[in-house]
Amino acid sequence: MEQFNFGIVGAGRIIAKFCRAFREGLVSGGSILAVASRDINRAREFAAANGISRAYGSYEELLEDRDIDIVYIATTNELHFPCCEKAIRLGKHVLCEKPLTTCAADAKALAAMAKARGVFLMEAMWTRFLPAILKAEVWVREGRLGELRSMRASLCAHREPAEYPRIFDPAKGGGAALDLGIYCLHLARVFAGNRKLLECKSISIQGESGVDLTNYILLEYTGGFVVDLASSVDFSAVSDACLFGETGCVRIDPRFSAAESAELSAFPAGDNLREPVSIEKFDASAGGKPCCTTDALANAAPVAPGFEFQIAHTIECLRRGKTQSDLLPLAHSVEAIEIIDRVRAPVKQPGC
Repeated sequence: MEQFNFGIVGAGRIIAKFCRAFREGLVSGGSILAVASRDINRAREFAAANGISRAYGSYEELLEDRDIDIVYIATTNELHFPCCEKAIRLGKHVLCEKPLTTCAADAKALAAMAKARGVFLMEAMWTRFLPAILKAEVWVREGRLGELRSMRASLCAHREPAEYPRIFDPAKGGGAALDLGIYCLHLARVFAGNRKLLECKSISIQGESGVDLTNYILLEYTGGFVVDLASSVDFSAVSDACLFGETGCVRIDPRFSAAESAELSAFPAGDNLREPVSIEKFDASAGGKPCCTTDALANAAPVAPGFEFQIAHTIECLRRGKTQSDLLPLAHSVEAIEIIDRVRAPVKQPGC
């Protein structure tokens, strides 16, 4: 079985989850060979703590390592585009943390570069590959809700500027939409399926630094599918997602971006004001089997939600010689950033 060497660009909080999947043997077919930080001591400390053999004091050094097959970009948002661009030009496959870029023009440019170079490129939207999300997708596809009519999703979590300075810094691609709202937009695209986006309306509340603190987005797709999304770093709220069809509904929780369960309910016939009745529940934490569209995901261990499902899918794409994912194509990433561009029109993004 072919093994792929991963290199990690960046040493922030998010990579602990990424490394956990490898360290605990939750995925096969790959290993982490190197990590890079602009602080060599930080890179060395992280490498030692995670059993990584190579540590670099610059991103460029890692990207130029010929033994690395694929790089995981986990820098702050404003560095996603330049790091991805250099990796692609050097012939590396790329898995880039969300958001892929801070504006749609850059996302389109990366997609074109990856296609021309013949390398794999995917936004690291790990929520897309969670078993609970995939199960809800199957229920919708099977018509268990009747014709899908609407979806609402909320991801609101108060952030303190002192603890998360990058989120409140326009120069680093901060703001609620790129940090949390993008999860909502990708979930909307999953259930919109082949429907086309017709309309986007939004309300955006900005903070003193100029970044968006709260966003409310209303999307209309063909076929009468309407989506209501909320994201905020200014206040916390119940952050679940619900799908509504002609005959039933699905609730994904406890926090859809790290969903562990999905519940399918039906509306009692003859009384449309009664509460829906639960008819099936999928619980990944209780050993539920992922209901997946690829072999690698179907064989992934049913443990608490993590990056293992995303990584397994990435490795499978590499084995099959794909340059992008069928489950998370680059067109979906571009569309999400296009919507964010419209929502945040007054906010100038770095490099865009």
